[in-house]
Amino acid sequence: MAIFSVQQGVMLSMLMIPAIFAIASMFHGLTGIGVTLIATTALASFYPMSHVLLLTVVPCLVINLVVFLEGGNIGYYLKKYWLLVFTSFVGSLIGTKLVFLIARHYLLIGLGLLIVGYVLTQFLSSQTGKNIRLPNNQPSLIFSGLVAGVLGGATNAMSPLLVMYLLSATEDSLDPKTELIKASNLCYVVGKIAQLIVLWQGFVSLPTTELGVIGVATLLSLLCLYIGFYFRYKISQKMFKNMTLVILLLLGVNSNYKGRGKNILLQDTSAETCQQKGYLCKY
Repeated sequence: MAIFSVQQGVMLSMLMIPAIFAIASMFHGLTGIGVTLIATTALASFYPMSHVLLLTVVPCLVINLVVFLEGGNIGYYLKKYWLLVFTSFVGSLIGTKLVFLIARHYLLIGLGLLIVGYVLTQFLSSQTGKNIRLPNNQPSLIFSGLVAGVLGGATNAMSPLLVMYLLSATEDSLDPKTELIKASNLCYVVGKIAQLIVLWQGFVSLPTTELGVIGVATLLSLLCLYIGFYFRYKISQKMFKNMTLVILLLLGVNSNYKGRGKNILLQDTSAETCQQKGYLCKY
């Protein structure tokens, strides 16, 4: 039995959008990554994936851009990572178009598996002290950029594969953590631009209410991002990260349940409901 009716679920999810982005952005401020992953996994419990992309594209674009621009050295990252950025952009264009070609339940299962896999690798890394990474060579770079772009375009889950490559690409840098954060956010920015290009018509056709909610979520995200910046070195990142990973794990499991037709949060996200609510989706 579902917890919410369709109307109650949609109304609750609309109210929750700014709160979800607030938490996700604070985590992003603390760690440099995570806003898109957390927001998408949470919102996928309430909306079709194609509509989730519309709701997240602008707030995530703004947050990723702010994090990339922080501290300058823009030319350095553009010069060093231009091929990774380009392949991420191309992959994101392809991935966003796939949203309308792949059945919704496959996208949800794929998102759930990516999230669960990401969480497990993070827990494994924290236990062993060794990060899972990809080789630092050009074939690996091209593969990582394209595949991460496709995954990011279709499910907003670009970061797991991208981070695994950047862990190797940045290990010889003077400040590997900062370089990983800046390079990954640069790729997220171009990925969001690619999504916006593909989804522009759907985005400008959103109801005024939803556009307003997106605007509020974007402003709140910026505030919480800077709160995350402030507390980056004042609280235990490990504890906060572990709590967030537990939440992501639960959301990833729920995404798999939804993909298998066992949605535990909403009663109905059928094609008829989708059409009635004005969602941009394909079943």
